[in-house]
Amino acid sequence: MQTVAAYLLERRDGMESLASRAQEASRLKGELLGWLGSKGGDPTQPAGTYRPLDDSAGTYQIAAVTDSPRELWQLQLREETAEGRCFSADVSLIVDRDSVLVYATLEGGWTTARIMPVSMDPRCPRVVRNLIDMPGHWYHGASRIRRHEAIRGFDAGEVLAEEIRHPDRTLPIVAVSLSNGQVPLRDLDAKVAFDLAGLANVVTVDEDASWALTDILGQDYCCYWGAVRLYWPRFSPKSGPLFHPLWTAARLQGMGHGDFETREAFRDHLRRLVFRAAVLGVRRPAAIDGIQDATRIRVLSDLTQRASSLADFKDLADSYAEDNDLLRKEREALRQKILELQKLSTSLESECAALQAHLAATKGSAGNQSPPGDVAGDSGDVELLGPPIADEVRFYKKTYSRPGHDVMIRVRDCGCNSWEGAHAADKARKGIGKLEGGRTDWKTMQHCASCTGGGMWKVRW
Repeated sequence: MQTVAAYLLERRDGMESLASRAQEASRLKGELLGWLGSKGGDPTQPAGTYRPLDDSAGTYQIAAVTDSPRELWQLQLREETAEGRCFSADVSLIVDRDSVLVYATLEGGWTTARIMPVSMDPRCPRVVRNLIDMPGHWYHGASRIRRHEAIRGFDAGEVLAEEIRHPDRTLPIVAVSLSNGQVPLRDLDAKVAFDLAGLANVVTVDEDASWALTDILGQDYCCYWGAVRLYWPRFSPKSGPLFHPLWTAARLQGMGHGDFETREAFRDHLRRLVFRAAVLGVRRPAAIDGIQDATRIRVLSDLTQRASSLADFKDLADSYAEDNDLLRKEREALRQKILELQKLSTSLESECAALQAHLAATKGSAGNQSPPGDVAGDSGDVELLGPPIADEVRFYKKTYSRPGHDVMIRVRDCGCNSWEGAHAADKARKGIGKLEGGRTDWKTMQHCASCTGGGMWKVRW
């Protein structure tokens, strides 16, 4: 089984007394049992079955232990399909000495050992959103978990910028900027907030708030004109802007073939990115093991003190054997967890290396040389040797932009036949001139009105 999502919600405000913590735990337990009941389980029974929406086999278990004044209440749901896929949700409600916590994990895999991928598309459980919607504040570490917020005006943008820069922030912030008062894709901000409830704070920033982010964080960390940016915790200019991913409006709109498909593709991409980070970043509360260990020690101590007959010693031996079995299971589970984390680490390192190689190839494509007429990949990039000659027609494509000029590569004719005059493309002109050794003595320069993905240019020398 592989952990695919993890949540940690903590109640702190007003939790100083034992009575207030017990009252809050009762409210939260009622919400969790209501969630179980909505799935068809019987909240009055410690174990049973329920019927998932996909008609797989669902079972649940409820367990509770106490180490006064601390308490631990756990609910586990497990679903198995006829094809052998398994999915489980574990929720722990912890009453600690000065707070009440909810720790939840989602896991998926196969019911039997097999070396093959399993398709998993984890989503935020409805019960997590229900808990967040309950009155009162939730925290994750030093950060307060917030519902979707709209940041309006320069002053509010300054407050957001200071929160982004706060060194103790523990939750990601996803900023969705407005362009002409609209988000880049319909309801994108609300949908992202729905997906990332409990794992990231999603904010919608207007034009004035975007200016504040630019002024305080710098141009490299801005977010405006319909862009979306993910600000990870521990914000620092030393980490570089690439550490905090930016999706411009143009990039977002190029992810699909329609507004709905584009939005859903981006939601899926962002959800997987944050969920994977949560698996590695959300820590299991130490109080869970502390309460369980203290309960086992107390039970063994009571049995030892009462042991005065053969039957008592048998009960004591059975208790030791039960604990040993449990420890062996936990040890095996930890071994599997280590293997999963090692696989995930290897996968992340591979993806990082691939992205770095792709970035290096993109930046270096303008200076790479290949034989005349050679195609440098499926994109149709070509490198022609020698300077252009009179009446020669060459085609250029923008790969990315630098502050003073666009970086161009030579390509083949796109075949669109939608050429139009270009009079204000200063950065494109400078980019073509830079690529051609400083020459700008062309006769005509035209832009393709049909091509996307950086722009296509036709130059007659």
